[in-house]
Amino acid sequence: DFLVVCDTAVIGRADIAEEEVVADLGNPAVESYGWRDASGRLVAHGYVERVADSEKVVVDVYVRPDHPEPDLGLEVLRFVEERGRAAAVAGDAGGVTFDTGAWRQDRQTQEWLRRSGYETPTSFVRMRIDLPPPDQPVEQPAAPGVRVRRTDMTEDDLRAAHRVDSAAFVEHFGYVPVDLDHYRQRLTEHGPGFTQLWLAEVDGAVAGLLVGSRRFEQEHDAGYVASLATLPSARGRGAGKALLRAYFAAEHAAGRSAVLLHVDVANVTGALAIYESVGMRPIETIDAWVKRVALD
Repeated sequence: DFLVVCDTAVIGRADIAEEEVVADLGNPAVESYGWRDASGRLVAHGYVERVADSEKVVVDVYVRPDHPEPDLGLEVLRFVEERGRAAAVAGDAGGVTFDTGAWRQDRQTQEWLRRSGYETPTSFVRMRIDLPPPDQPVEQPAAPGVRVRRTDMTEDDLRAAHRVDSAAFVEHFGYVPVDLDHYRQRLTEHGPGFTQLWLAEVDGAVAGLLVGSRRFEQEHDAGYVASLATLPSARGRGAGKALLRAYFAAEHAAGRSAVLLHVDVANVTGALAIYESVGMRPIETIDAWVKRVALD
């Protein structure tokens, strides 16, 4: 309820599913803290997660919009940074790269980050496609040599997806390599049915993946593309578009009215143009903020 209040104050609506909160609080890699006032009301929340064994530490800070102390966010941010620094030291990391995001219009959070030494190297655009009415099909043009299938997340399929993910995202902003166990946990932590894994085979070999989720089903009646990747050797064959259109068709059949995704505006593979070519349009912007800290 607290996070819904914070989201609504900035963007006019809730933007987080209850399943996400449950998964985050149950993730053993996550530390989550709350600040309460004298009456016991939750007034601030801080989140910190060291990603696998890397130097990347994800942090997030929320303060109730009607709280009278505007700099409470700085206190929360300093606290979660100390927790992230401690996790990195315990893991023998040589430094910490704190990573977070803030809505373009969230001036308060952006000011906390700026004052705390963060910089914003790129932004992520939320894109949307409105799906056709129930009685109209989603077009799925054939891509020669490409076959798309939704998986049951068998071990073989998870291994294939992990191979594609590991090879396709190396050049992307914020990429951190993770092992198969971490990748499996990330896909299954929300429980059965929350996440879908689609694979694309190009000339008979797995060369692309799409991870879909129910993240925005409740708030937006929309499916969500959490990840889309194609092996560099298979780019230009239409696998990415085929995956998107197959997912659009599946969400359309499930009764969803739209599909959303986020894309880095500095993406080196031209993903923004691919999404626009299948009918998606930009609707909102989230700025990425990072701060690098060396550890003695």
